[in-house]
Amino acid sequence: MPIPFNDHVRGFVESTPWRFAKTYAATWPHEYVVRTAENAPMILALARHIFEHGIDGRFYSQIRKYHHEGGKVYWSMAEKPDGATLINRCDEAQTYEARLARDPALGV
Repeated sequence: MPIPFNDHVRGFVESTPWRFAKTYAATWPHEYVVRTAENAPMILALARHIFEHGIDGRFYSQIRKYHHEGGKVYWSMAEKPDGATLINRCDEAQTYEARLARDPALGV
């Protein structure tokens, strides 16, 4: 059972304007939020939660930590929380593993 966001992190996730990743709209639709001087402490708190409580998941041959909550999946491309310069999220149905389950040819 995943550990949910604490109230502080949840408030940040719900109040932050997420940007749609236009470059990946046709292939891997997702949103992201970029670390700024103003939101850096909350990006770090969110990244720590993902790394500490997330589950391993695949994106092709990559293994990353993913946190599933509220129909969304959150991840960072950084190797550790303090290196997170942005956080990504997508709908549960748009993860690699969910799409692979629907279409096994995706993994080829």
